Formats: sequence, structure tokens, C-alpha cells
Amino acid sequence: MEKDIQNQGAQAARNGWSLFDCPYLRAQQMPGHTGEPISEWRAKVAAWEAGWKMEVESWLGRSQPPAVVRDTPVMH
Repeated sequence: MEKDIQNQGAQAARNGWSLFDCPYLRAQQMPGHTGEPISEWRAKVAAWEAGWKMEVESWLGRSQPPAVVRDTPVMH
């Protein structure tokens, strides 16, 4: 599951989403609404952010980041 969430974060970066667009930061995905343990929720947030950051860091050294094409959300 962690790798899938990292891939979703990386795709979000490629789609032009910001780090704050993490779907797990939306109210309906937080532990108070889902009932999941905070540690599991936090692991999802960390995985998504790690994927997003790895993708953005992969752009370093390029003259420009890849073209941004905004689309529908990766996951809800």
C-alpha cells in the first residue's frame, strides 16, 4: 500500500498539485472521520509526501520542470 500511495504523490506532482493538495489532509480522510488509527493515517500522509518530494527532486538538474497538465484528482 505504501508504494501505491507514493506513486499517487508522484503523479500528483507531475499533474501540478502542490504538497498541500495531499488527499489525506482533507477533512473526510482524517482519522476523526475515517476512524482509522492516527498512526496509519500519518503513514499515508508521509508516503504521499515522500512520493511527491521524490518526483519534484527528480526535476533538479533539468533546465525546466516537466510541463504541467492539471487533471482530475489522483485519488479520493
